[in-house]
Formats: sequence, structure tokens, C-alpha cells
Amino acid sequence: MAKKYISLQGKFYLSEIANGVAGAMRHLGNVPEFELEITTDQVEHQESTSGQRTTDFVLTKTTGVNFKGQLEEVDEANMQYILSGMKSEVASVTVTDQVLGTIKVGQEIKLDGYNLTQVSFKTGSTTIAADKYTLDAIFGTITFNELIADPVTASFTTGAVSHTTIASEFNKEYELFFKGINTATGENMAVRLWRTKKSPETTFPLIHEELGQYEISGQALSDTENGLDPTLGLYGHVVTIPAA
Repeated sequence: MAKKYISLQGKFYLSEIANGVAGAMRHLGNVPEFELEITTDQVEHQESTSGQRTTDFVLTKTTGVNFKGQLEEVDEANMQYILSGMKSEVASVTVTDQVLGTIKVGQEIKLDGYNLTQVSFKTGSTTIAADKYTLDAIFGTITFNELIADPVTASFTTGAVSHTTIASEFNKEYELFFKGINTATGENMAVRLWRTKKSPETTFPLIHEELGQYEISGQALSDTENGLDPTLGLYGHVVTIPAA
């Protein structure tokens, strides 16, 4: 009799659900780890006739399906998903005579913008020479190398950037789809979860020795309409596709 082992590889997709309808599938990129966990809340009944108080019945009150995995590709959509955030585009603006106040030598100051151009600093109407400060235009910071006695103002133009907020979007649901191949048998396997909701709890490492990996976790929610069809399942189903 042939052995039926399993060793899966494959691709994961999310489809954002709007008004109860799953949209286009979005590939999550390389996913080195992903697993499903089935949970239950059970009540055990012990009989009182044998003198051994054995368990003679188990009532399953509730069920649940959780997931957890790791993402390696952090494009804009994955960034929003990992951080439970919202993305916005910030246009270029020109800032004139922003007050920095009294400056201390060696103190690094964050200006309000990134990829700065046309940067200048003044005391009153006098422009401060560029050799008196060190500008990091990419990150929008300035360090003055010499004492400036009078209050300083800054003028500059910011570059267009995108912002992704942190822990601000908790209501989105996604259908999850897995296109898998069982490398032990050559058969294909699909997994479909009708409704998933990611937990906002995660870690987001900012320093790496190797390529970054970002943890995701959450739960599958039931679809009671699909649950009426025993072939579809309340939470979803696993499909085994024979090799051609």
C-alpha cells in the first residue's frame, strides 16, 4: 500500500471583502511558515455508576480556527496588513520661515518632511552659511556645528512620500486562498477560508542581521450560508487535487 505523506509548498493569497463580496486575489509573496489551528470549548460528563467517575460523554460547545504565519515580502499592501494600518500619499509642500527657536551646537533637529530640497536657514533676514550646519536631506534633519545666538527659521521644500499608520485599521476581513503542492506525492492541495480577520498583535523588527520576517496571526470567521452546504464548510475547506 502506497504511503501518503505530505510536504507542502505553495502560494498564499488574500482577497479583501467589501459588502460581503471577496475582491481580486493579492499574492502575499514568499511565506516560509503558515499553519492553521483548530480550537474547541468542550464540556466533559462523568458517569456516577461505575465508581470510577469515567468520562462517558463530551459536548463540543464552540469551535474556532486560528492561523499564524510569517511574511517576508513587505510591499505597500503587506505593510498595511502587517501593521493594521492605512496608507496615505503625502504631497510635496513648500515651508517658509518655520521657527526652530534657539539652537544648541551639536543638537540634531527633525524638520517636518523628507527628501528636502531648496533648504535654507536664517537669523532674522541673514542667511546662515551652509558650512555652519550638517543637513540630512533624505530624513529631514539638521545639526548646527557652530553656536547661533539668535533664533533660527528654516525654509525648504519637502518631497512626496507615503505614510502607513500603525494599529489604526482593525475591521477589514479577507478571504484566504492557498495554492499548494504536496512535494511528497505530486498532488496539488488548495485551502480556502471564507472570512479571516488578522489580529493587530504582532512584532515589527527594525534591525536585521538577515532578511526580515514578519509575524501575522488571526482567526477564521464562520460563513453560516456556506455552512449550509456540507461540502463547503462553515470556515472553509481543504481540497485535494489528484495529479494529472
